[in-house]
Amino acid sequence: MRKLLIVCWLLCLWAACAKAQEGPGFEVSGNYQYVRFNPGSGTSGINCQGGSGLFGAYLTSRVGIVGDFGGCKVTGLPSGTTAHELSYLFGPRVYFPTHGRVFPFVQTLFGGEQFSAGVTGLGSGSSSAFAMTAGGGADVTLTKHVSLRAIQVEYLYTHFGGASQNNLRLQSGIVWRFGR
Repeated sequence: MRKLLIVCWLLCLWAACAKAQEGPGFEVSGNYQYVRFNPGSGTSGINCQGGSGLFGAYLTSRVGIVGDFGGCKVTGLPSGTTAHELSYLFGPRVYFPTHGRVFPFVQTLFGGEQFSAGVTGLGSGSSSAFAMTAGGGADVTLTKHVSLRAIQVEYLYTHFGGASQNNLRLQSGIVWRFGR
């Protein structure tokens, strides 16, 4: 484990020190998001579809801090039942230098998540918990200021009700860059 952490640290340092084609700046994105929640304890998983918005400030051309705010609605529920999820996550992102239009990245975000559910005639309730993501993706440059977030795949950890949940989050969308 120690060797893996050292290798990851060296990769991040190398990416941060690499000469870049772009300078520091900001980015804003709008994404479609799909989340597969796995509640655990033998309960089958649920699908949640929605969107997310992201704001990133880049300290260097490759290393930045991002804030991700998303929400989705649970699909496939019985009539009269609703559920949705809201997330707010923050953390570092590192882009890796390439010689083309595709820019891969990795990120780890920390924050919280709120899950709400209701049944017609019985009321509703919500719960908030710690959330964390770890994953990466790839942006494809379309113009100087616009990129396609082709794919973003993340492990989403949540801790509702005193139990851990291991979930999957997928995103894709458009990224607008300013000053980069």
